[in-house]
Amino acid sequence: MPETTSPQRPLPLPDLLSEPFWAAARRHELHMQRCDACGRLAYPAEIACRACGGGELHFTPVSGHATLHSWTVLHDPPSPGFRDRLPVILAVVELDEQTRLLMSSNLIGIAPDDLRIGLPLEARFEDVTNDCTLVQFGPARR
Repeated sequence: MPETTSPQRPLPLPDLLSEPFWAAARRHELHMQRCDACGRLAYPAEIACRACGGGELHFTPVSGHATLHSWTVLHDPPSPGFRDRLPVILAVVELDEQTRLLMSSNLIGIAPDDLRIGLPLEARFEDVTNDCTLVQFGPARR
């Protein structure tokens, strides 16, 4: 295995349930699971719908528009790969498609002092490797 010159950040490990989400991210698209029976969206991916118990869930594109629900600012790196990315803003965002459709992510392109509950955000995609694209959020350009 080749040595790297800088520490790496931890990367997600997709499984059979989450792979469609990560495949969409690699295409710079945000997809969520939708229940065929009741239409409820789910994140993270589920085996069955929490609302109606339906077992037919399929991934569908969503807008990527969200609002800031909560956040915390890290001034110390959570791992060596974050040393050059401080401060790290960890956030919970609420996607526009459904009330309480919450997703955890990093915020980028904004200073901690500019954060406020309800801040309009949009998905941003970072190609970390050929096989991994991270979904993050930044200020909405709308």
